[in-house]
Amino acid sequence: MAEENVKKIGFFKRIFLSIKEFEQYVILASENISVAIKYLLKLMLIFVFIITSIFMYQFYNSFQKAITYFNESIDEVSFSNGELQIDKGDKKEIINEDSIIPYVLIDTYANEEQIQKYRNDLGGYETGIIILKDKIIYKNGLLSDALEYKYSDIIGIYNIQEFNKQDVSNFINKANNFSSYISIFIAMFISLYIIYTISTIVDVFMLAVLGFIISRIAGMRMRFKATFNIGIYALTLPILLNVVYIIINNLTGFEIKYFSWMYTTISYIYVIVAILLIKTDFIDKQAELMKIIEEQEKVRQEIISKEEQKKNEEDKNENKDNKEEKKKQKKDEDDGLSDDGLAPQNTK
Repeated sequence: MAEENVKKIGFFKRIFLSIKEFEQYVILASENISVAIKYLLKLMLIFVFIITSIFMYQFYNSFQKAITYFNESIDEVSFSNGELQIDKGDKKEIINEDSIIPYVLIDTYANEEQIQKYRNDLGGYETGIIILKDKIIYKNGLLSDALEYKYSDIIGIYNIQEFNKQDVSNFINKANNFSSYISIFIAMFISLYIIYTISTIVDVFMLAVLGFIISRIAGMRMRFKATFNIGIYALTLPILLNVVYIIINNLTGFEIKYFSWMYTTISYIYVIVAILLIKTDFIDKQAELMKIIEEQEKVRQEIISKEEQKKNEEDKNENKDNKEEKKKQKKDEDDGLSDDGLAPQNTK
């Protein structure tokens, strides 16, 4: 019956309950784990869709600026024999903290010492790209180390032997259309959904372990499945706050230095409070059950007492009837003897 009530709770109702109604965690914790996972996957769909839309908006703006910069600031582009040349002898460094790629450096004539310096400079940015004569060095916040892509490998994959600035312009104009952005959006959405979902499930496991330990300390033998469900719903508010923060951060540049700590702390607080409230609810129900048992015992004792009283009265009435019967029998015997004694005698 409880499972049926859980299944009737809608998705948005679950969001509300997981944020504001700690008392309902006892119901959410008892549901089938597949129901909780479906809720998490739906929540991540909303989260990743919003995040991808923001990133796509940034990408579009950055791409349009890059097209403008390429047309206005790049005079010469030449690629042949696996080597790229851009404006011979001219190093170009583009730094824009509001861009999706805040650091871009172009130097197709750099030596090894300069390349190493560029690598060090790239380390100061979460995302950046270095365009060199024979390769591209790319760094992303999701990656621990920068990646290198050699042009010789690109030639082998795409069979591009040579191109110039006009070829690049033609390619950019062809790619700068709605269908291309839709394709990029879908690819970005799928990759981010996988990354963020795996990361969130890892957080859920950590919260589940914490909840399992807290329940033992609190004197409750909760199953890991229950604490896992609690961990999923405890992340609801942090995930929504993360969406709000990302939106504000990208629109205004406002940053919260220790937001990741706040994200974790809120989820831990939710788990601890939910388990303590479940324990309180359990204690209250135990006390209520004890009262019911006591009342039932009183009723049972009253019934037994009434039955004994009724039996005593029946026994008393039965004894009384027996006495009266015996008394009547004795009287009848006495009357019979009296009649025999008074009978007249025949004498001559």
